[in-house]
Amino acid sequence: MAVRADEELSVAAVFARALRNLVALSEDGARRAVPTPQQVLSAATDGDRDDGVSPVLFRVVQLCALPEVLGDSAGPVLYLAGKRFASSLQLGSLQVMKEWFARVGLGELEVELDDEKLVVKLVGCATSHHLPSVGAAICDFERGLIDGVLEGITGTDVLTKETLCWGLGDTVCQFEAYAGDGSGYVYREHGGRSQVQERLLAGVADQAELAVENLRLVRERKEIETRDPLTGLYNFRHLREHAALEIARAARYGRHVTFVMVDLDDFAQVVQAGGQDAGDAVIALWAEDFRSRLRACDLVCRYGADEFLLVLPETAESEADSALQRVLGVLADRECTVDGTGYRLSASAGVAVYPQDGQRVEELVAKAATTLYALKASGGGRVGFYGASTA
Repeated sequence: MAVRADEELSVAAVFARALRNLVALSEDGARRAVPTPQQVLSAATDGDRDDGVSPVLFRVVQLCALPEVLGDSAGPVLYLAGKRFASSLQLGSLQVMKEWFARVGLGELEVELDDEKLVVKLVGCATSHHLPSVGAAICDFERGLIDGVLEGITGTDVLTKETLCWGLGDTVCQFEAYAGDGSGYVYREHGGRSQVQERLLAGVADQAELAVENLRLVRERKEIETRDPLTGLYNFRHLREHAALEIARAARYGRHVTFVMVDLDDFAQVVQAGGQDAGDAVIALWAEDFRSRLRACDLVCRYGADEFLLVLPETAESEADSALQRVLGVLADRECTVDGTGYRLSASAGVAVYPQDGQRVEELVAKAATTLYALKASGGGRVGFYGASTA
């Protein structure tokens, strides 16, 4: 209990300290008078004074203090700050930029610029000088300055990438970019790829394409395994699995599940008149219309050539009778048109209801089918219930 109390006090102390900092930041104060870049630079290079900013302090702020606050965003923020600051320097030529870099001690600048590429080398970079090899490019501020000045000189966008850096164990900091389609100089990976990198990336791309193709084939196979290819309805194997779950749920909550076997009346006459293609077309049209008139929770599968099996969750005999009479009545009045020929088809339905007519999927399907066939033997176009036929 004491440990828990200490933890709560520690959290409270941290929260209170953070709140005090926020209050301090929000307090109104006199607007800061910020010196111009020229004033700062002239003070730092004044021969009669020795109060210029220490390069070591600058590197501590740039490489240690800012990342503490900005984290991974420190590099991009420094680059953007340098690029925006560059516009205030008003350096109008490559030579003037080189002289300025040397004068303020940022390093010796070499610039190679043509219609295809841009390569900038900074020897003796103030940021990287005497730093250990840390394995990451760190001259974001200098790169931003250079890109910003070059944009002013060339009149186009410039976005280089640091490809060499003291922080990577090199003696020269180097920034590269390549000419685009009228958009300026932007670093693109293909500008610096070796043949080994090309082969590696091509191999990765090939493997990715193969993986995507395999996923597509798996999805198609799954669709084939669960769907009837003609109607898009579930096949019986898939419906049987879901029907078993519906029965289990009905058993738990004391509900009904209705199984319905539907058969099209006189479908053989459609095939005889229009052929198998006409029969398939009529089946597809009828199935689509049939499915659209049922609830989203109802399960439908194509059970045979012109037979359909329905599983209606939470539906008792009276509800099933009303729904089937309505749906089958509407479908009997609709005409399926194939190649200019119209076909009107009625349907018969045999019904078995869980739990009174059976406890398992196979048992209920068999009783619904038995009821259907007995009904059709005495004339189609009707709905029959297993319980009524056996009473």
